[in-house]
Amino acid sequence: MVKAVLVTGASRGIGRAIAIELAKNGFDIGINYKTNSKGAQDVVEQIMAMGQKAVSLQADVGVEFDVKEMVKAFTEQFGTIFGLVNNAGIYDRKEFTKLTLQDWQNTIQTNLTSAFLVTQLLMPHISSNGRIVNISSVLAHTGSNFGAHYAATKAGLIGFTKSLARELAERNITVNAVAPGAIETQIIAGDTPEKRRERERITPLGRVGNTSEIAVTVAFLFSEKASYITGETINVNGGLIMH
Repeated sequence: MVKAVLVTGASRGIGRAIAIELAKNGFDIGINYKTNSKGAQDVVEQIMAMGQKAVSLQADVGVEFDVKEMVKAFTEQFGTIFGLVNNAGIYDRKEFTKLTLQDWQNTIQTNLTSAFLVTQLLMPHISSNGRIVNISSVLAHTGSNFGAHYAATKAGLIGFTKSLARELAERNITVNAVAPGAIETQIIAGDTPEKRRERERITPLGRVGNTSEIAVTVAFLFSEKASYITGETINVNGGLIMH
């Protein structure tokens, strides 16, 4: 049986690491990207070198037409789909009083509306016993200076996760979220040395995480070992927040 998974925003960063880790675990992967075609193709080649199938899928996942075309292309190639990782997102840091309505709407569209569109359109093709994982953020719990719009979308993903988990339980499809803390991605690449030290200081484990630590968490949620976990948010943040 083919086990294909669609990963949005998979040409770099956390999405890229998730796609590669899932391929290591025997899944065929759809690599969604918006503009980074070279990055997406590189991920495809890495996955194919492992002996798994992969396809790059260009789409702005906040746009319904794009998502319809992407889902059509993906399902035509793979048929029944095992799962979905809603990872695509943007983080444009701005003080709240300087946020424009367009800033707010762009972030909502990319980070939250995308999860609605992709999940709803792909859901008829997801097999029973399938998996959906939404990538949230530690900022969903703590809020964010200069990121009210971002934190709002990531908190929204947690509510979305719990709601879908209830609705899809009858199909035995699990729905969970993973909430990363500070991870080595482009989001923190511009940190000053002082900011970097502060991130490390406030994190009990004393360091920034890496993308592979998020990826293996997602892979666990896609495994049989996680078959009785649904509606949960797994925090991977070095102890920055604890529930």
